[in-house]
Amino acid sequence: MEELQLFGGFARTDITPELGILLMGYPDPDRKAESVRDPLQANALVLKQGETTAVLISLTICILDDAGVEAIRRGIQEQTGIPADSIVVCTAQTHSAPCTMTCWGWCDRDETYVDLLVSESIKAAVKASQNLKKIQVGIGTTESDVGVNRRAIKADHTVGLGYNPWGIYDPEMTVVSFQSADGPLATLIHYGAHPTVLSSKSRAISRDWPGVMIDRVEDLTGAPALFVNGAVGDIAPRSNILGSVGDGEAALLEVGTRAGMDAMRAIRAIKEFRNLALGVTTGAYQLPYRPLPSEEEARHYLAEAEPHRHEYGRGMCEYKYWQAVVRAQQAAPVSGKNYLQVILRLGPIAIVPFPGEPFAEIVLRLRDFSPAQYTLCASTSCGSNGYFVTRESLDRGGYEVWVARAMGAYILAENIDDVLVEKNLRLLTEAYA
Repeated sequence: MEELQLFGGFARTDITPELGILLMGYPDPDRKAESVRDPLQANALVLKQGETTAVLISLTICILDDAGVEAIRRGIQEQTGIPADSIVVCTAQTHSAPCTMTCWGWCDRDETYVDLLVSESIKAAVKASQNLKKIQVGIGTTESDVGVNRRAIKADHTVGLGYNPWGIYDPEMTVVSFQSADGPLATLIHYGAHPTVLSSKSRAISRDWPGVMIDRVEDLTGAPALFVNGAVGDIAPRSNILGSVGDGEAALLEVGTRAGMDAMRAIRAIKEFRNLALGVTTGAYQLPYRPLPSEEEARHYLAEAEPHRHEYGRGMCEYKYWQAVVRAQQAAPVSGKNYLQVILRLGPIAIVPFPGEPFAEIVLRLRDFSPAQYTLCASTSCGSNGYFVTRESLDRGGYEVWVARAMGAYILAENIDDVLVEKNLRLLTEAYA
Protein backbone atom coordinates (compact mmCIF):
# COMPACT_ATOMS: atom_id res chain seq x y z
CA MET A 1 0.00 0.00 0.00
CA GLU A 2 1.33 3.42 -0.95
CA GLU A 3 2.43 5.56 1.98
CA LEU A 4 0.27 8.62 2.58
CA GLN A 5 1.89 12.01 2.13
CA LEU A 6 2.66 14.01 5.28
CA PHE A 7 1.64 17.68 5.31
CA GLY A 8 2.72 20.38 7.75
CA GLY A 9 1.98 23.98 8.59
CA PHE A 10 3.54 26.41 11.05
CA ALA A 11 2.41 29.76 12.42
CA ARG A 12 3.42 32.06 15.25
CA THR A 13 1.62 34.83 17.11
CA ASP A 14 2.93 37.34 19.62
CA ILE A 15 1.86 36.97 23.27
CA THR A 16 4.15 39.60 24.78
CA PRO A 17 2.23 41.44 27.54
CA GLU A 18 2.16 45.12 28.40
CA LEU A 19 4.80 46.39 30.83
CA GLY A 20 3.77 46.51 34.45
CA ILE A 21 2.40 42.97 34.50
CA LEU A 22 3.50 40.68 37.34
CA LEU A 23 6.04 38.01 36.36
CA MET A 24 5.82 34.36 37.43
CA GLY A 25 8.34 31.94 38.90
CA TYR A 26 9.69 33.53 42.06
CA PRO A 27 7.87 34.47 45.32
CA ASP A 28 8.04 38.24 44.81
CA PRO A 29 4.71 40.12 44.78
CA ASP A 30 6.38 43.28 43.43
CA ARG A 31 8.19 41.73 40.44
CA LYS A 32 6.54 43.75 37.68
CA ALA A 33 7.83 43.81 34.12
CA GLU A 34 9.85 46.94 33.32
CA SER A 35 11.24 45.98 29.91
CA VAL A 36 11.04 43.43 27.10
CA ARG A 37 14.31 41.65 26.47
CA ASP A 38 12.80 39.35 23.84
CA PRO A 39 9.17 38.70 22.86
CA LEU A 40 6.96 35.85 24.04
CA GLN A 41 5.39 33.63 21.40
CA ALA A 42 2.63 31.13 20.71
CA ASN A 43 3.96 28.60 18.18
CA ALA A 44 1.67 26.17 16.35
CA LEU A 45 2.82 23.17 14.33
CA VAL A 46 0.02 21.34 12.50
CA LEU A 47 0.67 17.92 10.95
CA LYS A 48 -1.77 16.08 8.68
CA GLN A 49 -1.68 12.70 6.97
CA GLY A 50 -4.79 11.13 5.50
CA GLU A 51 -7.57 11.41 8.06
CA THR A 52 -5.20 12.10 10.96
CA THR A 53 -4.38 15.65 12.06
CA ALA A 54 -2.33 16.64 15.11
CA VAL A 55 -1.41 19.99 16.62
CA LEU A 56 1.60 20.85 18.77
CA ILE A 57 1.39 24.22 20.56
CA SER A 58 4.58 25.57 22.14
CA LEU A 59 4.08 28.58 24.43
CA THR A 60 7.05 30.56 25.72
CA ILE A 61 5.48 31.13 29.13
CA CYS A 62 6.08 29.45 32.51
CA ILE A 63 3.18 27.05 33.13
CA LEU A 64 -0.43 26.77 31.95
CA ASP A 65 -3.06 25.13 34.13
CA ASP A 66 -5.62 22.53 33.06
CA ALA A 67 -8.33 25.12 32.38
CA GLY A 68 -6.08 27.08 30.02
CA VAL A 69 -5.13 23.94 28.11
CA GLU A 70 -8.77 22.94 27.75
CA ALA A 71 -9.69 26.41 26.48
CA ILE A 72 -7.01 26.23 23.78
CA ARG A 73 -8.05 22.73 22.73
CA ARG A 74 -11.72 23.64 22.65
CA GLY A 75 -11.11 26.77 20.60
CA ILE A 76 -8.94 24.98 18.04
CA GLN A 77 -11.49 22.21 17.65
CA GLU A 78 -14.34 24.69 17.19
CA GLN A 79 -12.49 26.69 14.54
CA THR A 80 -10.68 23.92 12.65
CA GLY A 81 -12.51 20.68 13.39
CA ILE A 82 -9.28 19.10 14.66
CA PRO A 83 -10.22 16.88 17.64
CA ALA A 84 -9.27 18.27 21.05
CA ASP A 85 -7.62 14.95 21.93
CA SER A 86 -5.19 15.39 19.04
CA ILE A 87 -3.76 18.63 20.46
CA VAL A 88 -0.70 18.88 22.72
CA VAL A 89 -0.02 22.16 24.52
CA CYS A 90 3.54 22.65 25.83
CA THR A 91 5.04 25.47 27.87
CA ALA A 92 8.70 26.46 27.95
CA GLN A 93 8.89 27.19 31.72
CA THR A 94 10.54 30.60 31.49
CA HIS A 95 10.37 32.42 34.84
CA SER A 96 10.18 35.78 33.09
CA ALA A 97 6.60 35.62 31.75
CA PRO A 98 3.21 36.54 33.28
CA CYS A 99 1.33 34.62 35.95
CA THR A 100 -0.67 31.98 34.10
CA MET A 101 -1.76 29.80 37.03
CA THR A 102 -2.37 30.12 40.75
CA CYS A 103 0.41 28.83 42.98
CA TRP A 104 0.01 29.55 46.71
CA GLY A 105 2.74 31.86 47.95
CA TRP A 106 4.01 32.54 44.44
CA CYS A 107 1.33 33.99 42.21
CA ASP A 108 -2.32 34.28 41.22
CA ARG A 109 -3.60 33.56 37.72
CA ASP A 110 -3.79 36.68 35.52
CA GLU A 111 -7.15 36.08 33.83
CA THR A 112 -6.74 38.87 31.28
CA TYR A 113 -3.38 37.59 30.09
CA VAL A 114 -4.54 33.97 29.98
CA ASP A 115 -7.44 35.05 27.78
CA LEU A 116 -4.93 36.72 25.45
CA LEU A 117 -2.61 33.72 25.14
CA VAL A 118 -5.55 31.35 24.64
CA SER A 119 -6.89 33.54 21.83
CA GLU A 120 -3.46 33.91 20.18
CA SER A 121 -2.74 30.19 20.47
CA ILE A 122 -5.98 29.38 18.69
CA LYS A 123 -5.21 31.98 16.05
CA ALA A 124 -1.76 30.45 15.42
CA ALA A 125 -3.22 26.95 15.07
CA VAL A 126 -5.92 28.12 12.67
CA LYS A 127 -3.36 29.93 10.51
CA ALA A 128 -1.01 26.93 10.49
CA SER A 129 -3.84 24.58 9.48
CA GLN A 130 -4.72 26.82 6.55
CA ASN A 131 -1.20 26.76 5.09
CA LEU A 132 -0.31 23.08 4.86
CA LYS A 133 2.52 21.95 2.59
CA LYS A 134 3.97 18.61 1.62
CA ILE A 135 6.86 17.98 4.00
CA GLN A 136 9.62 15.57 4.82
CA VAL A 137 11.24 15.11 8.22
CA GLY A 138 14.85 14.88 9.37
CA ILE A 139 15.99 13.91 12.87
CA GLY A 140 19.25 14.79 14.57
CA THR A 141 20.58 14.25 18.08
CA THR A 142 23.57 15.41 20.08
CA GLU A 143 24.79 15.48 23.65
CA SER A 144 24.44 18.79 25.44
CA ASP A 145 25.60 20.10 28.81
CA VAL A 146 23.14 22.99 28.92
CA GLY A 147 21.45 21.36 31.93
CA VAL A 148 22.81 20.26 35.31
CA ASN A 149 21.22 18.63 38.34
CA ARG A 150 20.24 21.30 40.87
CA ARG A 151 19.59 19.19 44.01
CA ALA A 152 22.74 20.08 45.89
CA ILE A 153 23.44 18.00 49.02
CA LYS A 154 24.74 20.26 51.77
CA ALA A 155 27.25 19.54 54.52
CA ASP A 156 24.41 18.80 56.95
CA HIS A 157 23.06 16.21 54.45
CA THR A 158 19.95 18.21 53.54
CA VAL A 159 19.09 19.13 49.94
CA GLY A 160 18.76 22.64 48.57
CA LEU A 161 18.48 24.36 45.22
CA GLY A 162 21.99 24.68 43.91
CA TYR A 163 24.45 22.91 41.64
CA ASN A 164 25.08 19.16 41.67
CA PRO A 165 27.58 18.34 38.88
CA TRP A 166 27.50 14.58 39.58
CA GLY A 167 23.71 14.34 39.81
CA ILE A 168 21.44 12.79 37.18
CA TYR A 169 20.44 14.86 34.14
CA ASP A 170 19.42 14.10 30.57
CA PRO A 171 22.20 15.16 28.15
CA GLU A 172 20.34 14.29 24.94
CA MET A 173 19.17 17.12 22.67
CA THR A 174 16.92 16.13 19.78
CA VAL A 175 16.17 18.30 16.77
CA VAL A 176 13.37 17.57 14.28
CA SER A 177 13.58 19.50 11.01
CA PHE A 178 10.52 19.85 8.76
CA GLN A 179 11.31 20.59 5.11
CA SER A 180 8.98 21.50 2.24
CA ALA A 181 9.69 21.94 -1.45
CA ASP A 182 9.88 25.69 -0.77
CA GLY A 183 12.57 25.23 1.87
CA PRO A 184 12.59 24.69 5.65
CA LEU A 185 9.18 24.90 7.31
CA ALA A 186 10.14 24.73 10.99
CA THR A 187 12.61 23.25 13.47
CA LEU A 188 11.59 21.58 16.74
CA ILE A 189 14.22 21.50 19.50
CA HIS A 190 13.80 19.24 22.53
CA TYR A 191 15.97 19.48 25.63
CA GLY A 192 15.43 19.56 29.40
CA ALA A 193 16.53 22.36 31.74
CA HIS A 194 14.82 25.09 33.74
CA PRO A 195 14.83 28.48 31.97
CA THR A 196 15.93 30.26 35.16
CA VAL A 197 19.07 32.06 34.05
CA LEU A 198 17.29 35.34 34.76
CA SER A 199 16.82 35.54 38.53
CA SER A 200 14.13 37.16 40.67
CA LYS A 201 16.09 40.42 40.41
CA SER A 202 15.27 40.63 36.70
CA ARG A 203 12.28 42.74 35.69
CA ALA A 204 12.55 41.86 31.99
CA ILE A 205 10.05 39.87 29.94
CA SER A 206 12.05 37.08 28.30
CA ARG A 207 12.06 33.52 26.93
CA ASP A 208 15.27 33.09 28.99
CA TRP A 209 18.01 30.82 27.55
CA PRO A 210 15.67 29.00 25.09
CA GLY A 211 14.98 32.39 23.49
CA VAL A 212 18.66 33.00 22.82
CA MET A 213 18.95 29.48 21.39
CA ILE A 214 15.85 29.78 19.20
CA ASP A 215 16.83 33.18 17.81
CA ARG A 216 20.30 31.91 16.88
CA VAL A 217 18.97 28.76 15.21
CA GLU A 218 16.42 30.78 13.25
CA ASP A 219 19.13 33.17 12.05
CA LEU A 220 21.29 30.29 10.84
CA THR A 221 18.60 28.08 9.29
CA GLY A 222 16.17 30.68 7.97
CA ALA A 223 13.29 28.72 9.48
CA PRO A 224 11.13 29.38 12.55
CA ALA A 225 11.96 27.20 15.53
CA LEU A 226 9.99 26.03 18.55
CA PHE A 227 11.17 24.63 21.87
CA VAL A 228 9.79 21.68 23.84
CA ASN A 229 11.24 21.35 27.34
CA GLY A 230 12.21 17.89 28.52
CA ALA A 231 13.36 16.58 31.93
CA VAL A 232 13.10 19.83 33.83
CA GLY A 233 12.05 18.94 37.40
CA ASP A 234 15.47 18.76 39.06
CA ILE A 235 17.54 20.36 36.30
CA ALA A 236 18.99 23.89 36.27
CA PRO A 237 20.70 25.76 33.42
CA ARG A 238 24.45 25.19 33.57
CA SER A 239 26.15 28.56 33.90
CA ASN A 240 29.44 29.64 35.45
CA ILE A 241 27.65 31.04 38.47
CA LEU A 242 27.28 27.37 39.56
CA GLY A 243 23.77 27.75 40.91
CA SER A 244 20.14 26.98 40.15
CA VAL A 245 19.67 30.46 38.67
CA GLY A 246 22.00 32.70 36.69
CA ASP A 247 23.32 36.20 37.22
CA GLY A 248 21.76 38.08 34.32
CA GLU A 249 22.60 38.87 30.74
CA ALA A 250 26.12 37.41 30.74
CA ALA A 251 24.88 34.02 31.93
CA LEU A 252 21.88 34.20 29.58
CA LEU A 253 24.12 34.60 26.55
CA GLU A 254 26.49 31.96 27.88
CA VAL A 255 23.81 29.26 28.29
CA GLY A 256 21.70 30.23 25.29
CA THR A 257 24.65 30.40 22.91
CA ARG A 258 25.88 26.98 24.07
CA ALA A 259 22.38 25.58 23.46
CA GLY A 260 22.26 27.16 20.00
CA MET A 261 25.62 25.64 19.06
CA ASP A 262 24.43 22.22 20.24
CA ALA A 263 21.19 22.53 18.28
CA MET A 264 23.05 23.46 15.12
CA ARG A 265 25.38 20.48 15.57
CA ALA A 266 22.33 18.21 15.70
CA ILE A 267 20.81 19.89 12.64
CA ARG A 268 24.01 19.48 10.64
CA ALA A 269 24.10 15.80 11.59
CA ILE A 270 20.82 15.17 9.73
CA LYS A 271 21.59 13.14 6.62
CA GLU A 272 18.12 12.10 5.49
CA PHE A 273 14.68 13.65 5.09
CA ARG A 274 11.72 11.35 4.55
CA ASN A 275 7.99 10.97 4.74
CA LEU A 276 6.97 9.66 8.19
CA ALA A 277 3.78 8.05 9.48
CA LEU A 278 1.66 10.29 11.72
CA GLY A 279 -0.43 8.93 14.58
CA VAL A 280 -2.12 9.97 17.80
CA THR A 281 -2.48 7.64 20.78
CA THR A 282 -4.74 8.57 23.69
CA GLY A 283 -5.48 6.88 26.99
CA ALA A 284 -6.93 7.86 30.34
CA TYR A 285 -5.21 7.12 33.63
CA GLN A 286 -5.26 8.45 37.17
CA LEU A 287 -2.61 10.52 38.90
CA PRO A 288 -2.98 9.02 42.40
CA TYR A 289 -3.04 11.10 45.59
CA ARG A 290 -1.75 10.40 49.08
CA PRO A 291 -4.35 10.26 51.86
CA LEU A 292 -4.96 13.61 53.53
CA PRO A 293 -3.33 14.34 56.89
CA SER A 294 -5.77 14.03 59.78
CA GLU A 295 -7.94 17.01 60.65
CA GLU A 296 -6.26 17.23 64.05
CA GLU A 297 -2.82 17.43 62.43
CA ALA A 298 -4.05 19.93 59.84
CA ARG A 299 -5.51 22.26 62.49
CA HIS A 300 -2.31 22.05 64.52
CA TYR A 301 -0.11 23.11 61.60
CA LEU A 302 -2.65 25.69 60.44
CA ALA A 303 -2.36 27.41 63.83
CA GLU A 304 1.45 27.32 63.54
CA ALA A 305 1.31 28.83 60.03
CA GLU A 306 -1.24 31.52 60.83
CA PRO A 307 1.29 34.21 61.94
CA HIS A 308 3.12 33.81 58.61
CA ARG A 309 0.08 33.81 56.30
CA HIS A 310 1.06 37.11 54.62
CA GLU A 311 4.69 36.12 53.93
CA TYR A 312 5.14 35.30 50.24
CA GLY A 313 6.72 31.95 49.55
CA ARG A 314 6.78 29.32 52.30
CA GLY A 315 4.79 31.21 54.94
CA MET A 316 1.76 31.90 52.74
CA CYS A 317 1.99 28.49 51.09
CA GLU A 318 1.96 26.58 54.37
CA TYR A 319 -1.03 28.55 55.66
CA LYS A 320 -3.11 28.10 52.49
CA TYR A 321 -2.19 24.43 52.24
CA TRP A 322 -3.28 23.53 55.77
CA GLN A 323 -6.37 25.68 55.36
CA ALA A 324 -7.23 23.68 52.23
CA VAL A 325 -6.62 20.37 54.01
CA VAL A 326 -9.05 21.35 56.79
CA ARG A 327 -11.69 22.22 54.17
CA ALA A 328 -11.05 19.01 52.23
CA GLN A 329 -11.66 16.98 55.39
CA GLN A 330 -15.30 18.10 55.26
CA ALA A 331 -15.83 16.44 51.86
CA ALA A 332 -15.56 12.90 50.55
CA PRO A 333 -11.93 11.72 50.11
CA VAL A 334 -10.40 11.89 46.64
CA SER A 335 -8.15 9.07 45.44
CA GLY A 336 -6.59 10.87 42.49
CA LYS A 337 -7.00 13.05 39.44
CA ASN A 338 -8.07 11.71 36.08
CA TYR A 339 -5.81 12.63 33.17
CA LEU A 340 -6.20 12.06 29.43
CA GLN A 341 -2.82 11.40 27.85
CA VAL A 342 -2.28 12.43 24.23
CA ILE A 343 0.89 11.03 22.62
CA LEU A 344 1.87 12.34 19.19
CA ARG A 345 3.69 9.81 16.99
CA LEU A 346 5.74 10.73 13.94
CA GLY A 347 7.51 7.65 12.64
CA PRO A 348 10.19 6.79 15.23
CA ILE A 349 9.39 9.93 17.27
CA ALA A 350 6.96 9.87 20.21
CA ILE A 351 6.13 13.14 21.98
CA VAL A 352 4.96 12.23 25.48
CA PRO A 353 3.40 15.07 27.53
CA PHE A 354 3.93 15.26 31.29
CA PRO A 355 1.38 17.53 33.06
CA GLY A 356 4.03 18.69 35.52
CA GLU A 357 7.78 18.77 36.01
CA PRO A 358 9.34 15.28 35.96
CA PHE A 359 12.70 14.53 37.53
CA ALA A 360 15.32 13.46 34.98
CA GLU A 361 15.41 9.89 36.29
CA ILE A 362 11.73 9.39 35.39
CA VAL A 363 12.30 10.54 31.82
CA LEU A 364 15.42 8.41 31.43
CA ARG A 365 13.63 5.32 32.74
CA LEU A 366 10.72 5.75 30.35
CA ARG A 367 13.03 6.38 27.41
CA ASP A 368 15.08 3.30 28.23
CA PHE A 369 12.01 1.03 28.02
CA SER A 370 10.14 2.89 25.26
CA PRO A 371 9.66 1.14 21.90
CA ALA A 372 10.05 4.50 20.15
CA GLN A 373 13.51 5.29 18.86
CA TYR A 374 13.13 8.91 19.95
CA THR A 375 10.97 9.42 23.06
CA LEU A 376 10.59 13.14 23.67
CA CYS A 377 9.10 13.68 27.13
CA ALA A 378 7.55 17.16 27.30
CA SER A 379 7.45 18.85 30.72
CA THR A 380 4.62 21.13 31.87
CA SER A 381 2.51 20.03 28.92
CA CYS A 382 -1.29 19.55 28.79
CA GLY A 383 -1.75 20.91 32.32
CA SER A 384 0.21 21.24 35.52
CA ASN A 385 0.37 19.17 38.71
CA GLY A 386 3.61 20.44 40.19
CA TYR A 387 6.78 18.37 40.45
CA PHE A 388 6.90 14.68 39.60
CA VAL A 389 9.55 13.53 42.07
CA THR A 390 11.22 10.16 42.52
CA ARG A 391 10.66 7.95 45.55
CA GLU A 392 14.37 8.23 46.34
CA SER A 393 14.03 12.04 46.65
CA LEU A 394 11.26 11.92 49.25
CA ASP A 395 13.52 10.92 52.13
CA ARG A 396 15.93 13.83 51.64
CA GLY A 397 13.13 16.27 50.86
CA GLY A 398 14.13 19.61 49.41
CA TYR A 399 12.29 22.33 47.53
CA GLU A 400 10.73 20.17 44.82
CA VAL A 401 9.33 17.74 47.39
CA TRP A 402 8.00 20.40 49.75
CA VAL A 403 6.48 22.77 47.17
CA ALA A 404 3.77 20.23 46.27
CA ARG A 405 1.81 22.04 48.99
CA ALA A 406 1.47 25.07 46.72
CA MET A 407 -0.93 23.25 44.37
CA GLY A 408 -3.80 22.03 46.54
CA ALA A 409 -4.87 19.99 49.54
CA TYR A 410 -3.99 16.70 47.87
CA ILE A 411 -0.38 15.73 47.12
CA LEU A 412 0.62 13.16 44.49
CA ALA A 413 1.32 9.64 45.71
CA GLU A 414 4.83 8.61 46.76
CA ASN A 415 5.06 6.22 43.79
CA ILE A 416 4.04 8.79 41.15
CA ASP A 417 7.32 8.10 39.32
CA ASP A 418 6.44 4.42 38.86
CA VAL A 419 2.88 5.28 37.85
CA LEU A 420 4.02 7.68 35.14
CA VAL A 421 6.55 5.24 33.70
CA GLU A 422 4.11 2.32 33.80
CA LYS A 423 1.10 4.13 32.29
CA ASN A 424 3.05 5.87 29.53
CA LEU A 425 4.98 2.74 28.67
CA ARG A 426 1.71 0.86 28.25
CA LEU A 427 0.42 3.51 25.83
CA LEU A 428 3.69 3.60 23.90
CA THR A 429 3.70 -0.18 23.60
CA GLU A 430 0.16 -0.07 22.20
CA ALA A 431 1.13 2.71 19.80
CA TYR A 432 4.09 0.80 18.36
CA ALA A 433 2.65 -2.71 18.55
